[in-house]
Order: sequence, then structure tokens, then C-alpha cells
Amino acid sequence: MLKKAVLVVGLLCLPLSSIADAHPGRTDANGGHTCRTNCEKWGLKYGEYHYHNGGSTSGSTSGSGSKASPSSIQTDLSPKEKIPEGTVKVKLPSYKIFINKQQVLNASSKYPIFEYKDITYIPMTWNYTQALGIENKWDPEIGLIIRKTDNKAAKLNADPGIPASQLYAKLPDFNVFINDAWVDNSQEEYPILVLNDITYFPLTWQYAVEELGLTTKLDNDSFYISK
Repeated sequence: MLKKAVLVVGLLCLPLSSIADAHPGRTDANGGHTCRTNCEKWGLKYGEYHYHNGGSTSGSTSGSGSKASPSSIQTDLSPKEKIPEGTVKVKLPSYKIFINKQQVLNASSKYPIFEYKDITYIPMTWNYTQALGIENKWDPEIGLIIRKTDNKAAKLNADPGIPASQLYAKLPDFNVFINDAWVDNSQEEYPILVLNDITYFPLTWQYAVEELGLTTKLDNDSFYISK
């Protein structure tokens, strides 16, 4: 009688232990499902979606309950871009740019116009400042001085070249003055930036229109800048 009782208890415990060790759940049409039971034991997180047997038909189970291999768990292994310390990432605009009705061939410019925080930035090179009638003066003791003038706009002759695939700009380490007023660049939402040793100027309404007297307009995926 005692042996029968032990046998019955053993039979009752068997399915319970199987349930405790199993990794249950029917798979979907893609051969996978979301883990809800014993997830940590199988190297999974609760609620993590994974595949069984490399993917199987809907309605199949986890079979013998073998542990899911790392290759069967979907993981995003794409490397994250590392932005160099002390820089911000900028990008080339997706829209066309015209200066005094002349289209800028940005993809073949050594000093391309770029975009940062949805604001267009232009390089303060000799060619660009002449095309926009802006005075651009460098003083090693004072810094960079940018002034509005009454000069007529000249034809833009952009420096030819190929922009880098990844563009990282930084804040200038020198003072910048606009119409002889010092710019506290650290407090600006759209600061003056430096890329490839060239100072770039943000074409915000305040700077472009109010300070430098330029005209800007965005129309049909084209950005127009004129003197």
C-alpha cells in the first residue's frame, strides 16, 4: 500500500516538474512567440519575442524545451554612431539652395552649406561673403568680425571639392562680433559653428534679416538667400 502511495505521488509530481522546466507557448506564423514563463531560466527577458528552431509553422511548440540559442533571439547589432567629443553632428540639406538666384552645387563644394537643428548654415569664406555683400574680417587679437554693408552682391564662385560623408562641427574658440556686438555663443540656441577650420553662420531671422539685411525664403523645397 505504501509503495502504491509513493508511486501515485511520483506520477503526480512528474507533470508538475515538467511544467516548471518547460518553456511553454505556441509559436506564431513566423515561428516565434513572446516569453511569459521561466524567461530568465532560458536566457530571455520577460516579454521578449524570440524564435524556436530557427522559425517554424504556426501552432508548433518548443518541442523538448531546449534552451533558445543566442542566434535565435532577435537583437539589434547595428553599431551606434560615436560623435567625437566636443562636436555636434550636422548634415547636408535635402533641399536646393539658391544665392542671388544662383543654385549652389552643394554636393561638389569644398565648404558645403549645412543644416543644424533645421537651420541653414553658410560658410563665411571670401566667396560667400562677397556674394552676400557681407564684411568678414579676422583680427588675431579681437577675433572674427562680421558686418552688414551696402556693398552689391557678387557672383558666387564656390570652392570645388567633395564634402565628407560625416560632418562634425564645433563651437569656435575665438570671439565673434556681429556689427561690432559680441556674440555670447554659449547661450545661443543656434550658435556660430566651425567646420574644417571655416566659420559657419546660422541663417536665422535675427542674424540673416535683422542683423545682416539679407532676404531668405523657403519655397517648394528650395531655400533662397539674396542680398
